[in-house]
Amino acid sequence: MAVSMRTSVAARSATRAARPSRAAVVVRAEARREVLAGFVAAGAALLSVGQAQAVTPVDLFDDRKARNTGFDLIYEARDLDIPQAVRDGMTQARADIEATKKRVKDSEARIDNSVATSIEKAYWTEAREELRRQMGTLRFDLNTLASAKTGKEEKKAALALRKDFIRSVEELDLAMRKKDKDSALAKLAVAKANLDSVIAKVL
Repeated sequence: MAVSMRTSVAARSATRAARPSRAAVVVRAEARREVLAGFVAAGAALLSVGQAQAVTPVDLFDDRKARNTGFDLIYEARDLDIPQAVRDGMTQARADIEATKKRVKDSEARIDNSVATSIEKAYWTEAREELRRQMGTLRFDLNTLASAKTGKEEKKAALALRKDFIRSVEELDLAMRKKDKDSALAKLAVAKANLDSVIAKVL
């Protein structure tokens, strides 16, 4: 008798343990509802995006002129049938004299303002980086403008002035590397004067 009672009690306990609680059933039901709600929301969003794309007009415009300015040169950089100067963009830059003059004037303004201000504040790294950025284009642009001169003597004089300017800039860069403020300001004045001279000759 005692054995049968123990067996009955053990069976009832096992049944209670196996039966999920009401709270667990409610949580699972709510989780299912949230998942279904998420699917419905995602479907509605996709439908609305599809409708918006269907009614949005496509803007078409003719941008073939961009090819004339070298827009697609990056895709032709390895095309050996195209001259190296064209692939590098040098030919296109030399062809646009007005754009070259604009870059020269912009570089002049940056040297007069940004470089001078950085030297005054002893921001040596900033001053040297700005000067070298501008010289990266000035060397090329001044040579382009000087080479565009028609007279042989006029071209020779412009190239000589360009050479003097570059030499003065190298001396300025050395003074900034030494962090000599007085020398750098003096060299800057010389470089600016030489730049004014070559600009007056080529513009």
